[in-house]
Amino acid sequence: MSLRKLLIKSTEINIRLPFRRDNMVERDADSPLVIIGDLHGERDSLKDIIDVVGDERDSLFLFLGDYVDRGSDCIGLLEDILTFQARNQDRVILLRGNHEDWNMNVRYSFAGELLAKGYEDMIEDILAWYESLPLIALLDSIVALHGGVPKPVPKDLKELAGAQAFDPVGLQILWNDPLDEQYWPRGGGTKAFTADDLSAFLNLTGTKLLIRGHQYVPGRGYKLNFDNQCVTIFSASYGYGWPRCFAYFPHPSEISPENVERYIIRL
Repeated sequence: MSLRKLLIKSTEINIRLPFRRDNMVERDADSPLVIIGDLHGERDSLKDIIDVVGDERDSLFLFLGDYVDRGSDCIGLLEDILTFQARNQDRVILLRGNHEDWNMNVRYSFAGELLAKGYEDMIEDILAWYESLPLIALLDSIVALHGGVPKPVPKDLKELAGAQAFDPVGLQILWNDPLDEQYWPRGGGTKAFTADDLSAFLNLTGTKLLIRGHQYVPGRGYKLNFDNQCVTIFSASYGYGWPRCFAYFPHPSEISPENVERYIIRL
């Protein structure tokens, strides 16, 4: 299937996801759950993760966004991800990251890659695909998103689900980071979230854990914040040979801050 057909197919799948409400997907994770962080055009990282997980037809796959920019073959990675989704429509959720944004693509590498490889006629299809991607997933005890907790925390789930990528709440969902020794201000309306902010967000969503991407973790590939209630997973190596990580939860309903680290797999 051509890239254009894959993008159109994926856009249709994303919009019609079961249990989707505005920009939030809420469903029971009653099967093994695989969570994949930022890939940034690294096809080998996705292949290696799929190879490790194996042919598990009952697993639910959740991607945390940032599929493009920085890597050498973003088009190839998109083709791989969208083909995987098309073949497994009921068990793949693709979230939006902050790099699913044309301004970011122009600033980094994806826009240049599209032009260099003759795909400039697909820009509108790509932008429509970006808009189809939800921002948040609620899966039993887990809330997943790309960036972080918006501040102030929305008053209810309706407000949270209604967030758009470029409004104040949606922008922070895509961009915010936990306040720790790694934190550095990103500007542009983004904020650091604290343990208290996270606690309020978990209470709002009725979950125990936040799982996010967005931040590379040199030499480790993942990090834990706020008594293990905030888990950052990064699945790209950035060309430095850093560990690439993903999470594999055989029984998602049993996951807690106390045991979550044992389910993070490093490649």
